[in-house]
Amino acid sequence: MVPLLLLLLPGGLVACVALTGYGFGRLGRPGAERADGGGRLRGPAALVGAAAVAVYVWGLLHVAGAVLAAEDGGTDSAPIRPCRTPGWQEWARDPGITGYTVSYLPVRFVCETGDGGRYATGHVPRYVNPAFFCLAVAAVALAGTAALDTERRTRRRQAV
Repeated sequence: MVPLLLLLLPGGLVACVALTGYGFGRLGRPGAERADGGGRLRGPAALVGAAAVAVYVWGLLHVAGAVLAAEDGGTDSAPIRPCRTPGWQEWARDPGITGYTVSYLPVRFVCETGDGGRYATGHVPRYVNPAFFCLAVAAVALAGTAALDTERRTRRRQAV
């Protein structure tokens, strides 16, 4: 669980920087839309993809903070601090809060109770998952449209 989080955070940051650089590089290239059909859409697709990755990494940072707080032992560590949301006293009764899991899609920190119940805490802001989904769909749509436009122009050139 935690090793995946340790891979996704730096990987997401690198992907965000790479997509941003590519996107601005495509937007700054004069005549790119004339050279290949999808050129005018590739830059915006990369930038929207970078925004999606940035929102996802923002949610992962919140989850990482909750994991750090959950793994911190010592005085006042039972039940784990991230699970102390409004109404946690009801869940802390027998059999009590027994652990936690991390969900990566949607991004959230989930507390588990001894009777098999689960509840998500509010550590990840509510806007993260809907914003990530919308931005990811928009990025895929833009990239797909750019690819189809390039293919259409290539076929048209070959037919002539």
